[in-house]
Amino acid sequence: MQIHQVQPDDWELWRDVRLEALAADPDGFGSTLAREQAYTEDDWRESVERDLKLVALAPEPVGLVGAASKPDGLHLYSMWVRSSHRGRGVGEALVKAVLAWAAEEGWKVVRLRVYDDNEPARRLYERLGFVDADEPEHMEFVMS
Repeated sequence: MQIHQVQPDDWELWRDVRLEALAADPDGFGSTLAREQAYTEDDWRESVERDLKLVALAPEPVGLVGAASKPDGLHLYSMWVRSSHRGRGVGEALVKAVLAWAAEEGWKVVRLRVYDDNEPARRLYERLGFVDADEPEHMEFVMS
């Protein structure tokens, strides 16, 4: 498996995996399939340019994650792994890649939102060193 950092010219890769994720797990994101299907090429390129976007390739795309700069730290978002590849280390590889990038870029805190009833995701994040944050359904990783 390879973790690929998406660049503006790769916008179609991000779009395709993101739309697959929204179709497969519509309740797991802060957006909808219909909304993002309406995005233009410029919308997708801008999205890729402004934030970190990673796609797991095995060799086809099987997962994705994004990370965005916020005043209280780097926020990991849009974490998704194709159901056929869950439990195979894809999510762990994606999160570790975000953490490595965050460390290289000098971030002190990586935050994320995970629903309380999403036990598999919570276990993954806890295993990687995330702890519950002050805000409900949020976790954070403090760089050492």
